[in-house]
Amino acid sequence: MPVVVGNSTHTRISVRVSAPARLHLGFLDLNGNAGRKFGSIGLAINSHFTTLTAQKATSISIVGPVDSDVLCARTKSIVQTFYQTIGSTVSATDRGVNITLEHVIPEHAGFGSGTQLNLAIGTALCKLHKIPASTPEIAAQLGRGARSGIGISTFDLGGFIVDGGLKPNTTVPPLLAHHAFPDDWRIVLIMDTQHQGVHGQQEKQAFTTLPEFPQHRAQSICHLTLMQLLPALVEQDIDQFGDAITQIQSLIGDHFAPAQGGRYTSPVVAQLLEHAQQLGHKGIAQSSWGPTGCVFVKSQQHAEKLIADLSTYSSSILNSTQQPTLLISQANESGAKTDVCVV
Repeated sequence: MPVVVGNSTHTRISVRVSAPARLHLGFLDLNGNAGRKFGSIGLAINSHFTTLTAQKATSISIVGPVDSDVLCARTKSIVQTFYQTIGSTVSATDRGVNITLEHVIPEHAGFGSGTQLNLAIGTALCKLHKIPASTPEIAAQLGRGARSGIGISTFDLGGFIVDGGLKPNTTVPPLLAHHAFPDDWRIVLIMDTQHQGVHGQQEKQAFTTLPEFPQHRAQSICHLTLMQLLPALVEQDIDQFGDAITQIQSLIGDHFAPAQGGRYTSPVVAQLLEHAQQLGHKGIAQSSWGPTGCVFVKSQQHAEKLIADLSTYSSSILNSTQQPTLLISQANESGAKTDVCVV
């Protein structure tokens, strides 16, 4: 049944969007002298989701989890930005919306929480107002994708992604490769909840003050990606895949070390990643600025064994307050799910 809100008539429509977290596994070219900069490697995962529901209302209201005032304020700011940009043609009397945040990806942990929140809100509002915008268009209008297109592509597609970076005067990187991740492979996540990755103004400063990334290292990363990482993914060779990831991560992590305190942001995560490597694991990585670390393994059984080994090791070297969270994740192959229903 239609309901009158202000001077306009609305159908009670509810839009629910659930977007998966992503791992950012490295940049292709931080040098940029070849004409494009950044370029990213990443993967959608199913360990965390940002899930929200949006309905039209008489004003903007946000409902979040307990003690989420900052998150609710950020969500309201995104809604307001939407109506100033992509939703600017929506009449003032039609801009009331209630957003309920059911789940959110942990912030500043390396999972792409900011991009997924923006895209989920933008997508929900576009559906509510019947605005035919693509995810890249939503991202550009809401200021996402300034360096990496991984979160945008994993929102749409899930799976393993490589984007082509930015040339001058472009805002969203093009998708170069999208591939399914092997069903059997798993990712062991090592989360240090007492640390946050570099973000905000500190992140912007890092990109402007760090030394120029050597072009020969960028060339090495591109070669590793094209001639080892992607072929190993297609051929489902976990050892080659892991070796390529580790090499790429070493080149990137050492460059960012002055900004994040070492190759890895969290000393705790660094210790456990080093131990995993000593145990013979090859796919060693930190997602984005961390602090989350990840280890790629070939099966659920191997993941469970690694979790047990890391738990024993961390208990022997860390006190109870320093213990990390260890999770087993699979790749997400569907991307975000959007459901529209009449209530």
